[in-house]
Amino acid sequence: MPVKTFEFFHGAVLTKLVRSDRPVTLRLIETGSLGTWGTYRINDEVNLLLKYSAVPKPHKAATRWDFVVSPTEMRELSKGSTWLALVGGSSDLRTTTMEVCLLEPDDLGKLFHLKGWRESVYVRAEQGKSLRVGPTKAGPELVVARNRVETWKIPGS
Repeated sequence: MPVKTFEFFHGAVLTKLVRSDRPVTLRLIETGSLGTWGTYRINDEVNLLLKYSAVPKPHKAATRWDFVVSPTEMRELSKGSTWLALVGGSSDLRTTTMEVCLLEPDDLGKLFHLKGWRESVYVRAEQGKSLRVGPTKAGPELVVARNRVETWKIPGS
């Protein structure tokens, strides 16, 4: 059976979480009808909403991915114990590297209004630098370490 695109992109993050020396339990608790996002419950402590973009855009000396967050996803993010992982890549792995931008609940309030309407953000990756994430409209740009998902101290671990 072929691997679905969302399984491939979600697997990149989930593999990083479970391949550590700390015990981690996870279960899929909700997913969008098209599979572009899913929410996972980790260690029965926190939720992790995963989204992916397989459409990289060249941006000066960097690569940029755009993400649209739906009202349904926004409601999930407004819960205080939800983290957001934005996975940028391409359906052709030979042309673009994959990046995982992990955002903690405090970051979400800086990027989104969290009022339940649709919003957009970008993730920009430049070689040798931390990731940059910001709203596609005017707003603050956050700096996020590329290895944040590997160094995340997951509650309950």
